[in-house]
Amino acid sequence: MNRKLERVFRDRPLTAEETARENEVRRAVQAEFPPVTASHESRSDSLGEALRKAIRDSTQPAAEIAEKAHLSPLALSKFLAGERDIHLETADRLAEVLGIKLAGS
Repeated sequence: MNRKLERVFRDRPLTAEETARENEVRRAVQAEFPPVTASHESRSDSLGEALRKAIRDSTQPAAEIAEKAHLSPLALSKFLAGERDIHLETADRLAEVLGIKLAGS
């Protein structure tokens, strides 16, 4: 199973049969290996989602929250958009700035 993968370049358009076969293989692979982000995004009870909600509900401007938490406004913007994660230390600083505390379950 130590096979080296090679990149394939097509020199012509695919036929209808080849396209159907590629789509079938793609569906099978996606069924076996679903995207990681799908399960991550659906967790409304996650710490990240709680922070995003607290930031959106805050009366403080996002730029001010970022500054107080020693985080770049761009990084905060990407976090709010779900395009990136943050470190736990950053989450702690954001929670402190927002005045929220974690409760054990």
